[in-house]
Amino acid sequence: MSPWLRLPPLLVLVALASACGSLSKVDFGRLVTSGRDGWQHPERVVEALALSPGDSVAEIGAGDGYWLPWLSEAVGAEGRVYAVEVEAEKVETLKERVSRESLDNVVVVHGRYEDPELPDGEIDLAMTCLTYHHIEEREAYFGRLLADLGPGGRVAHLDDRHDVRPPLRWFQGSGHWSDPAAIRSEMGAAGYRTVEEFDFLPLQSFQVFRPGVSGVAGARP
Repeated sequence: MSPWLRLPPLLVLVALASACGSLSKVDFGRLVTSGRDGWQHPERVVEALALSPGDSVAEIGAGDGYWLPWLSEAVGAEGRVYAVEVEAEKVETLKERVSRESLDNVVVVHGRYEDPELPDGEIDLAMTCLTYHHIEEREAYFGRLLADLGPGGRVAHLDDRHDVRPPLRWFQGSGHWSDPAAIRSEMGAAGYRTVEEFDFLPLQSFQVFRPGVSGVAGARP
């Protein structure tokens, strides 16, 4: 039997919180007990993205639609959210959620592996969350995305970091993470510069890019 299984659950939590180091016991307890919201901090992410009513936002790799209510509210009735997925089954699941939750400003897009199929020149923000490492030929993909961005358009990537250690590592999928420096390098090669980095997410890097020559801003809490 694992020694962890011999401990009362509360002691296990305290031990994990102590081992974590960078998180307080309270923070780690919230991460353990609050589901995805406990480590994804969606309110803080959306605030950091500084969206405005009327913006057009695209989530590439929308999955089960976790971000859609947050993004939909942020851009308001005059805005537009494009939920992009490549698998037909996920596309249908997203459509069902959009209908069920009356997310009237959300459009589900059946993208392709090589192109998100977004409208040219209209996107104020394109974001990925736990998707970047799944995209093949990333430099070419995000190079094509440049045509979809409107004036001042941005791209944000949230992806599990490669350097997270146990016990936080246990909250990540095996092998599903990226080196933040590699993301910056690939985005630079695709024609972007880093404009913001945030370090408040316990499991993920959070970087924002704009078209243009390279330049890296300091991380913000």
